[in-house]
Formats: sequence, structure tokens, C-alpha cells
Amino acid sequence: MKFPSIILILLISVSPSLAQFTLPDSIQQKFMGMALDSNYVIKLNALASSYLKTNPAASRHVSSYVINLSTQIKYTRGYARALTLMGNSYWHEGIYEFAQNYYLLAARQYLGIHDSFGLSGVYNNIGEVNKRLGENERALEYLQRSLDLKRGDSTRALTLYNIGELYVTMHQYGKAEDYLNHALTLAQVSKDERVIAYCHWCFARINVDRKDFTKAFQEFQLAQDAWISLGETRSLVQTYQDMARARRLQGNLNDALLYLNKASDLSKTLQVPDLRITAFLEYFRIDSTLGHYDRALYFLTRHNALKDSVYSLLKSEQVERVQAIYETEMRERENRELRIEKELKDAQLVERENLIAAVSILLVITAVFAIILFRQRRKILVANAGLKEKNEEIHSQKNSIELQAASLLKLNETLQDLNRSLETRIDERSRQLVVQNQKLAEYTFVNAHKLRAPVASMLGLISLIQQADPHEHEIILNHLKTCGDQLDRIIREISQNLETSIHPEKKD
Repeated sequence: MKFPSIILILLISVSPSLAQFTLPDSIQQKFMGMALDSNYVIKLNALASSYLKTNPAASRHVSSYVINLSTQIKYTRGYARALTLMGNSYWHEGIYEFAQNYYLLAARQYLGIHDSFGLSGVYNNIGEVNKRLGENERALEYLQRSLDLKRGDSTRALTLYNIGELYVTMHQYGKAEDYLNHALTLAQVSKDERVIAYCHWCFARINVDRKDFTKAFQEFQLAQDAWISLGETRSLVQTYQDMARARRLQGNLNDALLYLNKASDLSKTLQVPDLRITAFLEYFRIDSTLGHYDRALYFLTRHNALKDSVYSLLKSEQVERVQAIYETEMRERENRELRIEKELKDAQLVERENLIAAVSILLVITAVFAIILFRQRRKILVANAGLKEKNEEIHSQKNSIELQAASLLKLNETLQDLNRSLETRIDERSRQLVVQNQKLAEYTFVNAHKLRAPVASMLGLISLIQQADPHEHEIILNHLKTCGDQLDRIIREISQNLETSIHPEKKD
């Protein structure tokens, strides 16, 4: 039975003031003294999560309170988690349309705070909802989004399992087994017993569809043992219901009834009508096969009545919620208008104050800049006067340097002329010395021969004096005198020639 579309639309646009409930006394006493902060919201969300398997209505009650509280304290992550738990409470009751609405609201909040972990979980849940609603393509899209966000996440195995289960519902068993084997491998590595149990349960369903009941019940047994070990009563009930269906398809109706009775007994401990609805339908099918038509009609009637009552109750609950939303929205609208008016006045006042402050600051800055510019200009004028004096001094020094440079240039030219004259004289003198040296060498050679004759004569005469007679001494002495005069003449001639060669300018 479908709800009117208007109720669903209003539910999607649920406001932060959705929950006008108060917590039960037992819960209030449990958390007495705690501050109404994010830590309080986290603890309440954990409590709501613990109620999901046994009492979804209680979980929904706590989540409603948390939605209101987390909005008041502006704790978006807690608000998104509470919306997710609201969706989970409807999921556990098989009310998938409402579950999806809350999941979509939660996804919007997680996107707003860039919480990829929370978003991946919500995408996984949306995919599962669409799987139950028969929207397989949409389910695969959201499950794949969840898988992309869980690349390094420990919950990746669960999403892989969910994709595998989706392919089972689409009867694409090859792809289903690929994903399930991958999920099973990851779950075994991380020791995630819950996902391992899910994989065995899904392998059993595949083998039931393939009519391989022996292998199917081997997998069912592994899943059953895991659910018992984990205390997962709801999953154990669903497994027993699937085992009953398998025995019915196998034609073993007595065993089918045994498994179905086990499921029914366990489901009585859970306040989840969707499991009872499924059980009544399976009883109807078994009794129809057995030919117990009165009993089959009884279970079919109970199935339809329970299904209608569940939806009627939820419809009534949602109408009350919509009415509460409307009344709260009206009050919120009035308060919002008053707040907006006050905010506008405050904004105008702040704007005026900011304008006055800005103008004052601008005037102060302008005055400071004016003073700085005045002082700077005065410094520049003083510096310019000093520079002018320096320029004049430099100009005077430049003129003096130019005069000195001209004088130095003339002196340099004179010095160069003297250098050239001196070089000429040195060259001339060197030439003269070379000539004189040549002449001296010639005179030395010639004079040596000229002097040798008189000297030899004198030496010979002296030798004769020692050997000659006394009356011959006078003759020898005369010869010696003649040789001496000759030697003197030669010496004078040599001296005159030398003087002429050395000082040719003195020659007449």
C-alpha cells in the first residue's frame, strides 16, 4: 500500500525541528548530568544503533531526538548519522521508501562536510534500498560510488558483497561469484565474520537457483553457524526462511515447515513485522502446495492484514509528523522573519560603524602621509641645496683639473720631444763610441809596432853599454838620446791622435 506522494515530499524536506519527542525516563537517567554537546549526540546515536536489530521503533524514537538536538548545537556529522539511523530503522522494518528518503538527506549532509567515510556508507545503503525496490541499475550505480570511496576502507568487503548479491537478483551468477569471492577473501583477511556469513548465505542462494541443493545447504549451514555465533537473530531468521524456501522448491515440505517454524519462533523476539509478513507468505505457499487451502487462506489473510496495518500505522505516524513539521515551520518562519529583520538592522548599524571607522582611519592615514610627505620634501630641499653646492665645488675642481691636464699635456709633449732628442743623441754617441773603439783598436795595434822599434833600439844600446868600452859610451848615449827623442815624438803623436779620435769636435 503506497502513501500519498505529498507525504513523501514533505518527509524529504524534513526540518531540523522534526522530532518534538523527549527521551524516555530510563534513557534520561542513564545520561543524566551529561552536557548537551557533540559527545552526547555520539552516545545517543550509538544507543539508537544498538536498538536497530531488536526494536527499530525505539531506535527511531532516539534518532528523532538526536536530529533535533544535533541541529540546535550545529553538529552536522551527528545530524547526518542520526538521519542514517532513521533510515536504518525503516530498513529493518522493510519500509524501503522511507529509508531511502532519510539516506538521501544524510548523503546531502555528508557531502556538505566532505565526510567520505560517512558518505560511502550512505551510498551503500541507498544502493541496497534500490536493490530491494527492484531498481537494479540505480542500485549498482550507488554501490559502485560507495566502492570507489572505500578504496582503503575496512568495510570495502561489505560493499563488494552487496554488489555480488545485486548480480544474484539479476541472475548474473558469474559476475556475482566474482564479487562474492573477492568480498570473502577481503573478509577472511580482516576477519570480518559478518561479511563471511553473508557470502556463504549468498552462495547458498545461488546454488538454490541452480537446483544444487546439496551444496546450497552446505553454505546455509556455514551461514547459520556464523549467525548463531555473532548473535545476528534477524539474519538467522532470514536464513531459515531461505532454507524453508529451498526445501519447498526441492519438494521436501516437512523440512520446509521445520525451518519456517524455527524462523517464526525467532522472529517473535524481534519487533520487526517484515519478517512475519515474509513468514506468512511462505506458510501460504507451503500450505497451498500441500492442498491445505483453508490454512493457506488464513496465512494469506494474515499476511495482507499485517502488511496493511504496518503501512497504516506508518501512514498515521507520518501524518502526525507532517502536522508537527507544518506547525513548527510556521513558528520557525515567524522567528526567522524576526531574526532576519534584527539581522538587517544590526547589519546596517555595523555597516555605519564600519564606514565611520573606515573614514576615521582614512583621515588619520591621510594626515600621517601628509606629515611624512612634508618632512620628506623638506629633507629633499636640504639635500638639493647640498647637492648644488657640491656640484659647484665639483665644477670648480673640474676646471682646475682641466687646466692641470692641459699643463700636463704640454709637459708630456715637451718630455716626449726631449726623449726623442735624447734618443737621437744617444744613438749618435753610441755610433761615435763604436767608431772610436774601432780607431782605438787600430791605434793600439799600430802604435804598438811604432813604439817597439825605439824601445828595442834603446834596449839593445843599453845592452851594448854594458859590453862596450868606455870611449864608446858617449856614442851609445847619443844613440840612446836619439832613440829617446824618437820615442818621445812617437808618444806625442799617439797622444795627439788619440785625443783627436776621442774628441773630434776639438779638431781645428
